[in-house]
Amino acid sequence: MSDDDHFNRGRWAEKSGAAMRREEEAKKAFETLRLEMEARKDLEAGFRETIELLKPSCHLTQACWKSFRAHVLSFEGWTAKRRAATETEKKESKEKRKGTVYFTEVTYSVKKVAKKNWKVKSKIQNKRQIEETSDLSSCE
Repeated sequence: MSDDDHFNRGRWAEKSGAAMRREEEAKKAFETLRLEMEARKDLEAGFRETIELLKPSCHLTQACWKSFRAHVLSFEGWTAKRRAATETEKKESKEKRKGTVYFTEVTYSVKKVAKKNWKVKSKIQNKRQIEETSDLSSCE
């Protein structure tokens, strides 16, 4: 205890060893899923799928969730979110904690080809064609 009867938590670790181990397990599970999804050839532009990655038994602390989410977001097309389990879901998953427990879900979205880019490209191509035809006519 410090002089003013408060705990000095300044030297405490932000993540425990067990929390870091669960975070690494979550990252490995995500990497496996990511490689599998990105290797699929049947996915078209605009495709979107949400997958339950972690059950409530793999509890990520706030600090671990923050770094795990940042890891997921570092890959294009991927997002992560936590969804609070209902009381029924807690019973089904045999979760004994009284506090809020979360399912961790990741979503993969295949980027749509922006129509705007096609318009820009076609305008550039049209401009080049006009310049080429004007260059040809000035040569005659």
